[in-house]
Amino acid sequence: MRPADEHYINAIRHNDGTGLQQLYQEFLPRISAFIRRNGGSDADAKDIFQDALIVLFKKVQDTDFQLTSGFYTLLYGICRNLWGNRLQKKSGNEVSIPEDYKYTDEANLSQLLEQQEEEQVFWDAFRELGQDCQQLLQWFFAKVKMAEIAERMEYSSVGYAKKRKFQCKEQLIQRVKADARYSELMNK
Repeated sequence: MRPADEHYINAIRHNDGTGLQQLYQEFLPRISAFIRRNGGSDADAKDIFQDALIVLFKKVQDTDFQLTSGFYTLLYGICRNLWGNRLQKKSGNEVSIPEDYKYTDEANLSQLLEQQEEEQVFWDAFRELGQDCQQLLQWFFAKVKMAEIAERMEYSSVGYAKKRKFQCKEQLIQRVKADARYSELMNK
């Protein structure tokens, strides 16, 4: 473990005010930039950062805790998970990443970060769709029967609801593929 990383872990473990202040000065601006880029505010970033420190505090109290990645990688991963969970809760979608995820395995963390990037590309593209497509697809993803979707959306027939679902899915796929991050993810 690098000395700076060990310093931050010990600051969290022992609730060291000076060390925690250094941690805030070093990392909060970077986390704030990430949160703002993803639809949040500085206040959201402070909340997420604080929540991440609580998660970290609980993790470092475990005698088996070992930092297998850089400290910032771990902190960023936790903040990203917490922010993703908050966005999903706000949108009414099921939260897919548990907040008590074990952040100690670097390979799993890298895989999780990549998976979250893929999900972010999907949800960014989803939010670009029209309101009717978003609603239709949300019900479809929730496994609502097409007959009920047709009724809820006030479509003339189930056949039209199916056609509209296909069109909305195609729009979503096109938007995902048009995102520069999609190309990067596919080339890894």
